[in-house]
Amino acid sequence: MRTISPRGVIWAFAGVSGPFLFVTGAFVTGARPAVAQERFEYAAKVVCGIQKDPKDLRLARGLYATTVNVHNPSAGPARIMKKLALTFPPGNQKPGEIRRLAEDTLESDQALETDCMDIRTRAFNGVFPTPYIEGFVVIQSPTSLDVTAVYTTARLSQSASGVDHTSIDVVQVHERRGGGGGQLPDLVPVPSPAGGFCVRHGDQLLVTVRNQGAAAAGPSTTRVDFGAFGSPTQPTPPLAPGASTVLTFTIPTSPNCFNPDCEFKITVDSAGVVTESDEANNVAIGVCLG
Repeated sequence: MRTISPRGVIWAFAGVSGPFLFVTGAFVTGARPAVAQERFEYAAKVVCGIQKDPKDLRLARGLYATTVNVHNPSAGPARIMKKLALTFPPGNQKPGEIRRLAEDTLESDQALETDCMDIRTRAFNGVFPTPYIEGFVVIQSPTSLDVTAVYTTARLSQSASGVDHTSIDVVQVHERRGGGGGQLPDLVPVPSPAGGFCVRHGDQLLVTVRNQGAAAAGPSTTRVDFGAFGSPTQPTPPLAPGASTVLTFTIPTSPNCFNPDCEFKITVDSAGVVTESDEANNVAIGVCLG
């Protein structure tokens, strides 16, 4: 929680990533070295929608639905992150987009599901880009989980409406372990030598992103949230271990973010497409004094 204080005085802030320190107008979050941390990952195949064309050989004519069930068998809470890795669209041997679905916490013995309707709402604002989609729901957690996928199909009538339930298949999703040797990237926002995140060049905010992990990080996205004044994003290039990049964001001036000070939140890998050794150090809070 932030406490109100005159300028130049140290503020304290407790955020999602732990305590921050505020000195002369900037919050500082420690960029911790990468720590070997075991991770569990599950890639559940998903097929959602209607395929009407009998000549389309990518998928037989029919109605397809998928439900992915997740159960926490451990004695404590489990934090899980879910994302969608598309294979169709685009198809044609081209990799699809990766879209973040949600982050959830399951208490001991709790369970939840991700189904086609949930995917359509969270990843596509309620409308699939094509009559059907294929891909994987990727689930990551520092805790071992039970993950089961349920696949159902229905035949289509001449009017292309589902008329008869055709089949149901239940599949236990294989568990993959990773990160035990620390061989994962770790993206963090980097403070200035003075210890803050307000690094300016005129009306431009300069954000440094570093991969402090032990493996290369693929392309990602960095977002700066200026609150009611907008949340611009910038593509972040692939980063080798130890490499950094500087991204430029325009500070909103119409309407003016400085009222009198401009507060912002930096989130690296904002779409959650990079599997990291530490997912809890991606956010930094800062302020530029007006």
